[in-house]
Amino acid sequence: MNKSIIVLPSARAIRQKQLAVEGSTLFLPNYITMSDFIANLCIVKDFKTLDADSRVLLLLEAADFKSFSNLQIKRNFFTFTKNASYIFKFFQELSAEKYDIANLGISDIYGEYEEHIAILQELYRRYETLCSQRKVLDKIFLPKLYIFNESYIKNYKSVELYVDGHLTNFELELLEKCCVFSSVSIIFSATRFNTKMQSKFLDMGIELEQGYRYTLSLNKKKICSKEKIEFNKKITSQSFSEPVLQVAYVKTKIYEFVKKGYKPENIAVILPDENFAQTLKVFDKSANFNFAMGEPFAKTKIYEKLNATCKYIEQDSKENEARLERVGDEFYLNLYSIYNKKSSDVDILAFLKSYKESFTNKKEIKIFEEELYSFKNILPFMKEMHIKSVINLFLQRLANRTIDDVRGGKITVMGVLETRSVEFDAVVIVDFSDKHVPKKSDKDMFLNTNIREMANLPTMRDRENLQKHYYEMLINRSKEAAISFVKSDESSGSRFLKQLGIEEKNSYLELDYAGVLFQRAAFDIKKDEDIVLEYSFKDKKLSATKLKTFLTCRRKYYYKYIKQIANHEIPKDMPQEYEIGQDVHEALKNLYEKKSFYTDKHALQKDLYKELDNACGDSEFEKYLIALQKRRMESFCENEVVRFKQGWRVEACEESLQCEFAGITLVGQIDRVDKKKSDIYVIDYKTGSYPLYTEKNLHEATDFQLEFYYLLAQKFGNVTGCGYYDLKESKIVNEPFLKEKLAVLESNIKDLLNIQELNFSRCEDLKSCLYCEYKVMCGRE
Repeated sequence: MNKSIIVLPSARAIRQKQLAVEGSTLFLPNYITMSDFIANLCIVKDFKTLDADSRVLLLLEAADFKSFSNLQIKRNFFTFTKNASYIFKFFQELSAEKYDIANLGISDIYGEYEEHIAILQELYRRYETLCSQRKVLDKIFLPKLYIFNESYIKNYKSVELYVDGHLTNFELELLEKCCVFSSVSIIFSATRFNTKMQSKFLDMGIELEQGYRYTLSLNKKKICSKEKIEFNKKITSQSFSEPVLQVAYVKTKIYEFVKKGYKPENIAVILPDENFAQTLKVFDKSANFNFAMGEPFAKTKIYEKLNATCKYIEQDSKENEARLERVGDEFYLNLYSIYNKKSSDVDILAFLKSYKESFTNKKEIKIFEEELYSFKNILPFMKEMHIKSVINLFLQRLANRTIDDVRGGKITVMGVLETRSVEFDAVVIVDFSDKHVPKKSDKDMFLNTNIREMANLPTMRDRENLQKHYYEMLINRSKEAAISFVKSDESSGSRFLKQLGIEEKNSYLELDYAGVLFQRAAFDIKKDEDIVLEYSFKDKKLSATKLKTFLTCRRKYYYKYIKQIANHEIPKDMPQEYEIGQDVHEALKNLYEKKSFYTDKHALQKDLYKELDNACGDSEFEKYLIALQKRRMESFCENEVVRFKQGWRVEACEESLQCEFAGITLVGQIDRVDKKKSDIYVIDYKTGSYPLYTEKNLHEATDFQLEFYYLLAQKFGNVTGCGYYDLKESKIVNEPFLKEKLAVLESNIKDLLNIQELNFSRCEDLKSCLYCEYKVMCGRE
């Protein structure tokens, strides 16, 4: 029987060790994780383990005292559940270092945290009392309650412990007790980043030199062996302007590593920010990766449907409407009917159970049922909450769950903690930015660095150095390492790169990496070739917009009017400027269809505002913009009354007309036609900009909107003028070169009618391409 046991930081480290010795011996060594080893060494009699929900509820009960509110954590269940983790992390830290919370006041020599410390001490005392009374074990109190399990450790003559980080005072206490019955060896690498642990060994009389890997005898307090750490010199680093390009970098580096002879199963992708896994997964079409962190439950159908339904009930927006349409709205009415009711008035468990029945994925259903089973234990504490808050909390719990990745890819994707005591041939570390490396801790919420140092508790710097140690060991254990990060206004490479002596070397252009991920769509229209067709305008009806498009860019005309490729607009909640213009046009049309003139400014203003309200959509932002438009149109109402007193009346609005001119049929819709006796004046409303030409550029004109209106309006009588109604400035701007532009228009039309074959070339003025919907197809983006 094997009388030795090997303690490793994680199950992954154990799996790698087992694979390394598999086949070389009949008997595998006894491996165990550090957490399981600690659990086996500790016995707590007559106590039952506390589950996560009961733990929060018990702490909530303990927090029922007046001064607790001064911690700025509300005691309502919904808020408390979110913040309880900070308190537990703090208490756990004190427990692990065997630091008596009663002594915290001594460390706070300036009294900066006196009130907070007193509250936390009272909360700790009350919580400990409740746990003791109900005989439930929170691991926070394990160092106080445990009995050392001698019978367990007596089974092993030797204990070999791999320390790839920090040993707490409680762990050291247990290991010292193991020394009475077994020979305890510690394998430890001393670097510039784990000096805190080196100090603990120094307190035992063991002095270590940085840059070496040691085997230490805890029984004899001496060094058994010493081996120099070899530093990896095959390290490359590259920056990118966009996060997604790092996926191409990962793929490229893996291809290079495999080509060099490294086995895929010995290559790892490390994610300082594990959220990047979803981006990586999108481009993993061949399932080459296996994701150690699993698949977020929030990506499952059973979660997405419930979440989308809640979002749409909360806010009826275009985005939420599209989200609900994508997943299905079968449960919308059912949930809507109970959403704002109190929890005590609804059987929410019955609703969630019926909701679950419409799904078939067994793994998703299993996790959903597990959460539902534990959720029922806390429902009695949420009777006064509304259903929307209850479901929101349930969704939060589901979002914290993951589903194992079973796709079987050979290349592992993992976080840095998973790499402890694990060796790879090659690693790719993605998003090595200042934001993520080292990752900021939330354990310093209640104490500052000075108090932590006085109390000999881990500081933020200690924890950051520990993360740096993990990265350095990961890189040095591998034969090659590749690092990427985003360099932009919002992001930069981690300062840790300089400490490691790693310099940025951009070997390839970003466009080359983009080509790894994206292939340009092969349009049947080739942008770089001339498009020459037989084409005639003789049988075509011509609008001002159509003519302007042709005169501005023939290629755009080809796409829009010959190939009829329509621009796709994504529905948005925020209205565009032209949509507000449409609202104003509609309001003015409806206003003057009912009444052709006004003599009183206030009456006009009242009716106009009513029509603007009717034309306005449901968006709060659109209502705000219409309110601004109302203010602008106060002077418009004054000017209109003056105009009507001069004898002008509105003859027609939004009139669609056509006429013959210079051998071609013109078509258009006139915004407004005014009449005074036998005189006609044509108006084009403008809420935005409008073209104004001079004598110098008159012959280069492309916009003939007013000239079209002038010609189309001849059916109403003698057209004496036309102009733009500038609704921002509330003034009519006359067309100063009407006759001259009509001559230019006639000349242009004659040119069009002479066309029999046409080269639909791209425009030469690139300014016209800035906001063109076809610029990608043209290669002008």
